[in-house]
Amino acid sequence: MPQKPVILVVDDDAPILLLMRSLLREFGFEPVTAATGEQALEAARRESPALVLLDRNMPGMHGDDVIRALRAEHRHARLPILILSGEPLSAAEALRHPGPDRRDPKPRRRDGVSAPEVRW
Repeated sequence: MPQKPVILVVDDDAPILLLMRSLLREFGFEPVTAATGEQALEAARRESPALVLLDRNMPGMHGDDVIRALRAEHRHARLPILILSGEPLSAAEALRHPGPDRRDPKPRRRDGVSAPEVRW
């Protein structure tokens, strides 16, 4: 049986982690969760995810710092990262941003969430 693609979900909000874990399993993915930036880096190194869904505004290590750290590691330099955050990003910030592959606002309605398009 083929192995399910691993998706790392990073958010300090426990209900968001539970919701995303449930939705990703429903869509046939293997979710791995982390509540802090530090945990996200450990999980990315341990699990080699196909995709990261990342909150920006977290206590401790900010989501932007997580992106910078992952992009600095050769094996994660091209890892797709999607920001899922309620924190607005101004046009000026977008120009300086460390490079997520996409940004979606949250919260998202269950019927508005679709499986991420990731090419394996």
